[in-house]
Amino acid sequence: MLTVFLMVGIIAPALGATAPTEDAADRARVVAAEKARIETIRRISSSVACLFMKGNHAGGGSGVIIDAEGYGLTNFHVVVGMLGDRKGEAGLIDGKLHEMEVLGIDPGGDVAMFKISEKAVLGHAPLGDSDTLQVGDYTMALGNPFGLADDYTPTVTMGIISGLHRYQPGVRGALVYTDCIQVDTSINPGNSGGPLFDLAGRVIGINGRISIEERSRVNVGVGFAITINQIKRFIPMLRAGLPTPHASAGFTVVDERDRVVIDRVSEDRPAYRAGLRQGDRLLQLGGREIVSANQFLSILGTYPAGWPVDVVHERDGRVMRFRMRLDALPLPKLTGNLPEGARPTADPYATHPVMNRANRMAVRRAIRRFRTAIGGDAIVAGISGFHATGRRQLATAPEKEPEQIHWRVVLSEGETADVPRGAAEIESSILGALLNTGESADREGYRVIAADEIRGRIAVVLRRHTADDHAYRVLLDDETGNLLAVEFRDEESGKSIRCEYGDERPVGGLRLPHTRWIYHDDEWIAEDRIEKVQILLKP
Repeated sequence: MLTVFLMVGIIAPALGATAPTEDAADRARVVAAEKARIETIRRISSSVACLFMKGNHAGGGSGVIIDAEGYGLTNFHVVVGMLGDRKGEAGLIDGKLHEMEVLGIDPGGDVAMFKISEKAVLGHAPLGDSDTLQVGDYTMALGNPFGLADDYTPTVTMGIISGLHRYQPGVRGALVYTDCIQVDTSINPGNSGGPLFDLAGRVIGINGRISIEERSRVNVGVGFAITINQIKRFIPMLRAGLPTPHASAGFTVVDERDRVVIDRVSEDRPAYRAGLRQGDRLLQLGGREIVSANQFLSILGTYPAGWPVDVVHERDGRVMRFRMRLDALPLPKLTGNLPEGARPTADPYATHPVMNRANRMAVRRAIRRFRTAIGGDAIVAGISGFHATGRRQLATAPEKEPEQIHWRVVLSEGETADVPRGAAEIESSILGALLNTGESADREGYRVIAADEIRGRIAVVLRRHTADDHAYRVLLDDETGNLLAVEFRDEESGKSIRCEYGDERPVGGLRLPHTRWIYHDDEWIAEDRIEKVQILLKP
């Protein structure tokens, strides 16, 4: 050891005058990184909540506020004891307890959404992209381990991602952690439901499970977080106060040498109707390569019921692909199935006034964001609609010249019963009514019923029943409010019609889609490209 020190002493002077400069630069980088980390922690701490049952501040869990309206995420097992009246308390860094309500729940995936008053919000955390994570990335966990946060200032721990795509089984269909993040970041009792952040202060997961030493409750260095990208698919339903079933594929798989093979397909399910058969090799689900039966179950568990996924399979050397909507798993039966201390105080799926109010608020939020995205006040300031012209390319004749189309939408205050019931007229009437819908949307028959994915964008699905007992669905981008699709039944043909929209551009005070894709009974029919838009003014 002495020789080493002597060698360092001899070599160091030979480095020349550059060494002090390099040392100074290194110190500057370290100091800058430290300042950035401290500032990030200061900023995100205002979004972290210590959650308690009302009037009982022993123990408790954690949560994170994710927007300025006061919506927050936590674990289901943190709020399960609050389901009797859906009430709890959230402590923030102002040192105060604030009333909170429990909205939608996901017992299968151990996630729940709560809400505090918008006036109580001190800060909110942006959601990151957990698909970009790598083993070795630094992470930070903020929360209330062991109830240490007497003044509701969160404890901060830091570590790295030590594993990705882990699977942690639950209890009879509840509290299952699929495709989750493994971290060595210190997570302990009380951290449950709290956020896992990247170093930029974005939420990349919700902490919930740890591996513990026998006969103790102390983390041994292995914690698990639910990925935020899984949770994003459920957020529109959670916000609306809905219970959220997870997906079932309608088929099962087994490992067979170096392949994953279909061993059973239910004949009455979409996968069978799409052509999947026993003995086929499963290659991909939802764009991800399948390498084992366990991995298939792990990926499947990240989807809500009804979610659209691509399936790629192989038979006799021929690769085939189809798109289907996933089936639903039954919601977990929770009586006696939860860990000690997490017993439900009421039927978790029973309708409650808080849930109904949450749905009304979610409808208003979606419509408000849509109106802002499409033009805000412009749609009521003298504009009565628009008339567009463009070209249509038919799916059945891709080699032919596109045909000319006209697309007219007029703001409508009435129901759709007064117009002819062809597909074009129904679509126009739906969009006209939507443009004219304001804060009274919930009273006009809209209700959040689901979440969906349209061309890679997560949608909140609104259903509306009209006075003449017809129903249609409107799909809005849950983040931006942009119109993504409308779905309805064409009374002339009896077909189920879906019109999808994209390529939004500003036109005369509005921001309108310039591309439309039309589907009949889930079969792509045509693509429309808008070339010119004329804004219609009120007389």
